[in-house]
Amino acid sequence: MNELNVLARRVEQLEAIDAIKALKYRYLNACDEKRPEQVLACFAPGPVAIDFGHIGQFDSREAFVEVFKELGCHEHIVDMHHAQNPLVELQGADRATAKICLRFLSLNTRDKTRIQLGGHYDDHYQRVDGEWLITASRFTVTAVEMQDFAAGQSVVTYAGSRMPDA
Repeated sequence: MNELNVLARRVEQLEAIDAIKALKYRYLNACDEKRPEQVLACFAPGPVAIDFGHIGQFDSREAFVEVFKELGCHEHIVDMHHAQNPLVELQGADRATAKICLRFLSLNTRDKTRIQLGGHYDDHYQRVDGEWLITASRFTVTAVEMQDFAAGQSVVTYAGSRMPDA
């Protein structure tokens, strides 16, 4: 393989990695902006494997988005997803995996509660008709802090390395 072909291949790989990161950021922004149709568009059509622990396990993007709408698409829910430390590995021209860390903050202004999570996504991606899409996503919680601020001051109600038992 000549030098020009090697450089072209490296550029293609860098562009693929950048596109995958941009996809994940679009997904997180769509969640924060309460845009279920944009959340849906980030996942591949057909069977997918979504495991978001305490939120649920889903085998289609439509099933996940229905729960997203029920839980998060309300004026009194203010969510902030902040992705960091992305590690994307290409598994060929049209497949990839990634570990992307997340810092998440959710305010419930009606119930006066706050949840802060730390954790990471383990994702699988596939290029479909030239577009990268999520085909599997698992979120693992590694840190949780829950607070209640209904009494006019913030009180920690739970802190740990996993979600509390329901």
